[in-house]
Amino acid sequence: MLGKIFHKASAVLGLFCIVLAVLLAGRALVNRIEGHSDGGFMYGQPWSITSQSVVEPQSTNAELLKGQTHSLGWIVGRDCQAGMQAYRQSAAVAPDMALVGTGWVNPTTGQLLNGDSNSCMPGSLSMDNVVQLVHSKGGMAYLTITMQTDGAPGSWTPQQAAAYVDRATTDPALYAPIMHEVTRAHYDGVIMDLEGIDLNYPAIQQIFATYNQHLWAMLRPLHKWYGIALIHKISDRDAYYGLNGFENWRLLGHSADFMVVMAVDQSYFTPGPSVSIPWLRQLLDYTLQTMPQMLPHIIWELPLYGNSWHWHTNHWVFEGIISFQQAQDMVVQASSSQIDTAASDLHDPYAPHLVYVDSTGMKHSVWYLSARGLYATIAGFKQALQGGAQYKDSNPGFAFWWRTTQEPPNFWSMLAGSH
Repeated sequence: MLGKIFHKASAVLGLFCIVLAVLLAGRALVNRIEGHSDGGFMYGQPWSITSQSVVEPQSTNAELLKGQTHSLGWIVGRDCQAGMQAYRQSAAVAPDMALVGTGWVNPTTGQLLNGDSNSCMPGSLSMDNVVQLVHSKGGMAYLTITMQTDGAPGSWTPQQAAAYVDRATTDPALYAPIMHEVTRAHYDGVIMDLEGIDLNYPAIQQIFATYNQHLWAMLRPLHKWYGIALIHKISDRDAYYGLNGFENWRLLGHSADFMVVMAVDQSYFTPGPSVSIPWLRQLLDYTLQTMPQMLPHIIWELPLYGNSWHWHTNHWVFEGIISFQQAQDMVVQASSSQIDTAASDLHDPYAPHLVYVDSTGMKHSVWYLSARGLYATIAGFKQALQGGAQYKDSNPGFAFWWRTTQEPPNFWSMLAGSH
């Protein structure tokens, strides 16, 4: 028993030493990037990034994604059983997965929390069995690091999230839980998906980039890939600046092996598609403005769901996301007298939509993606990508949020047929 305790303590101490050493190396890298001759670490100073001072990613999408469809899916702990069932049905062509459920950060300690509703294993909140399932299918398994900052009871505040990121850049102990989990469960890499960080925290864009650079440097000796999930952005201060303002794509483009651009939830303030080709082109244009060198290392994340709204006091109110199956149920249940035929188009080749009045007299709008519409969106955006001189990969990667049994049927066979 003492031998086991000593062995475990030695392993933890060794991991901590690695983290500390890499952190110091990362600090030196940051100092070189900032261009301070005295080697000091000063917030609020502009970064001067040069090709000589920054390690550029060496990954290709072919290394990050192993499946025929060149795609990444997400399994979420609270929907784990449905996610695993959907995964098994398409694993032969889409084996690569990112897992959300065991990487919830406690910003006060840096410890990782399990989701309270994880349902992957009976009597356990673990997702180890999902990692093992993905590996058994020949896929890559990525640990998603995130934090609950959605304003729900018990969630963390944006200020706590920002303070955690800031402290982690100087305290290696806050990185250790991530390093431990990715090695313990044999993940192939990490995807950083921190959202809801206070954009008014001093120098938060630089601090967040430094945080990612340190973790990337720590994972590299372990041969683990590192990616950052970016909230969609079409300009430095677009309509979603309140959500994405803490992220600076110019800095983050030098902070990871790959990026996951979250091209989801295009429409919020008024009814519309959750993703469209014109909007994807805007995201592409902004990518080329801010981090063109990362274009071959981007996975474009698209939704497997739709959205709904209702009309209230002369404006539309966003209700939430709906699955493909839920949208189909609404279409079936709405009578012809309830449907606004002028505003509805159930045969839209990209995003079918329905506007109807319910039995209480309230007007609703529902937009969703069919398998055909999602496939057409991907095909159209691929043409835009492959037509650019900057793009070096003939097979761009896509990700899909999130896997359930209520996703559009036949989509995966369509996607596989295009490869």
